[in-house]
Amino acid sequence: MTEAMTTQERYASSIQSSSLRVEAHVRGDADLLIAAGWCKSRFGAALMRLQAEWDGAERWGIKIPIRPTKRAITAEARVKFETGTKRVNGQDRPTVIQKVTADSMKAAREKLEARYEAEMRKAFAALKTLPDVTRDFEIKLRMDGHDDSLAAAILLYWLDPRCKVCHGTGLQAKSERACGKCREHPGLAAVPGGESSKALFKFLTDCASRAGAEARGRCHS
Repeated sequence: MTEAMTTQERYASSIQSSSLRVEAHVRGDADLLIAAGWCKSRFGAALMRLQAEWDGAERWGIKIPIRPTKRAITAEARVKFETGTKRVNGQDRPTVIQKVTADSMKAAREKLEARYEAEMRKAFAALKTLPDVTRDFEIKLRMDGHDDSLAAAILLYWLDPRCKVCHGTGLQAKSERACGKCREHPGLAAVPGGESSKALFKFLTDCASRAGAEARGRCHS
């Protein structure tokens, strides 16, 4: 038996619909979008749209990128140096070592940061609602005494909390051992802002759920 779609899933489907005709005796995609626009919970309705945009972005293979870690930068910064030669099977072969220099670290950091920023711009281009939702959420964080600079990070985590290293599997791809990045909570990335931010994720979910319930009620009234 096929499970009924949630309001958020119906909303995500509606904004991708090729037919937004309003008919008197048929409840279609346009009716749900109109109902969402009437929601008193404007922030919740915006979150629903943001979720829908993210669902659409995922279908096109767009993912929230990983900010370069010190380990990743160090790995990228390793450069090879020839230190001499050694005799192998009657032939002289160069002796090579790998090392990290100040210049290679700087170049690696700039390269990976530039790649990260380009990937973030690509993700943000697909999430047109994100700037407005982030602005409203920043106000909420300031009012509650939280660090408002975490607004975008918390919203992105709310959209996709999966560990970006193992892609939510909790396992290393090659060895199938436990992922070292999310060992404490397998499959989940670290929560931006730590434990103090958990109540904020519930707030976001509650707002979206409230708007979804209101839209559903208006659509069927």
